[in-house]
Amino acid sequence: MKTTLEFVGFVWLADRMVPFIKENHKKWQDTPDQKLYEYLAWFWGKDLLAVSLCGEEIHGVCTIKLFDQLEDFLSPKAFNPTGKFCLVDLLVATSPVAIANCFETLFARWGPQEIMLWDRDERTESGAPRMFTWEGYLKLTHRLTYGLVERTR
Repeated sequence: MKTTLEFVGFVWLADRMVPFIKENHKKWQDTPDQKLYEYLAWFWGKDLLAVSLCGEEIHGVCTIKLFDQLEDFLSPKAFNPTGKFCLVDLLVATSPVAIANCFETLFARWGPQEIMLWDRDERTESGAPRMFTWEGYLKLTHRLTYGLVERTR
């Protein structure tokens, strides 16, 4: 259960994350703010949210889902912290450093995952998320961050 202080911290962050996401992610541009706040609150409440900050300025936001049945990637509220699947549900970043920060935060919390999924919207072929082994996902993240994330985990 989150404390009152943690809740206040979330509100402060959400007030910055919502405009950042809407400005930098085409899919969310026309989404009502309240819907985006609710989306972020669900992930924050389960420690599935990472934010890259420099001072008070946000440079990256990432949300993940953890689940144990492949078809659960379609469920907006799927959650099993011991499941073998991890879906990168949202990744919005303005730099490779922000991607690396979010990755490191979530990796520190949850460790390596067996199967990684990433739905990149219009860049995902046939509407299905791309699937990676943990090693394959580390290689991709290593490339996206220009080597800031090590490939040897």
